[in-house]
Amino acid sequence: MKKKISILKNRSIIRICGKDNLLFLNNIISNDLKKINNKNIFVSTLLSPQGKILFDFFISKDNKDYLIECSSEQLNELIKKLKLYSLRLDIDIREENFHVFVSNYFIQDQFTRKDIRFKDLKIYRHFSKSKNSLFNLISSEWYEKLKFKYKCPEGGLEIPTNKLYPFEINVIYENAIDFNKGCFIGQEVVARVKYKGSAKKKYISLKINSPNSIDNDNIYDINKKLVGSLIYNSKICENVFGFGLIKVEHIQNNLELICNKFKAYILD
Repeated sequence: MKKKISILKNRSIIRICGKDNLLFLNNIISNDLKKINNKNIFVSTLLSPQGKILFDFFISKDNKDYLIECSSEQLNELIKKLKLYSLRLDIDIREENFHVFVSNYFIQDQFTRKDIRFKDLKIYRHFSKSKNSLFNLISSEWYEKLKFKYKCPEGGLEIPTNKLYPFEINVIYENAIDFNKGCFIGQEVVARVKYKGSAKKKYISLKINSPNSIDNDNIYDINKKLVGSLIYNSKICENVFGFGLIKVEHIQNNLELICNKFKAYILD
């Protein structure tokens, strides 16, 4: 296996410290922070009261502090929202000057966590204050392609704020929601869907037959019936891949769809 490591320039780190940090975070996020460990990333979200995803992020423990890895695009808004919920608690919330790296191998003597979203695949995330502490950096295209293959969107453009429910994105629903932890913001809406089993749309990966990335638009079947919407797309290694939200009854592997006049196919 060829070793690969890349810097993720669109990711940032927030440090949460203070004696009330566990109480504070566990009261508002969708996962149970008491289950965190020092081996794997901890996937979670902050939902709206209506149950939609405001922010998705990863949490790691650093001694008594917690580090939140989030989209750089959403950094300031997430800090602002966290501070809004932190009144009268002994905590400090601040941006941390770390760079985020991703690799397909474990690196000793680095702040390293395994990315559990990729199942048995060995993908690791690393935090470092220096860009030069890790050698032989390559383009992150290999990782971006992997995200589409495993349907693992993250933050900002790929999971736009207040547009999607966690039960529409399998990787979020399976890894970032804990229904046994007790109350969290948006819990009632998400729990209602869990017990009714009534999710009408699902987040899928697409391969789009276009020479370049395209405008996000509606998705139609070959009979020109509206079946969903394209949320994000990107050209990677001469191919265009996208994330979309599709009505459940139209999700079939290799199903031919039309997006912005280009043929598109659902990835299995």
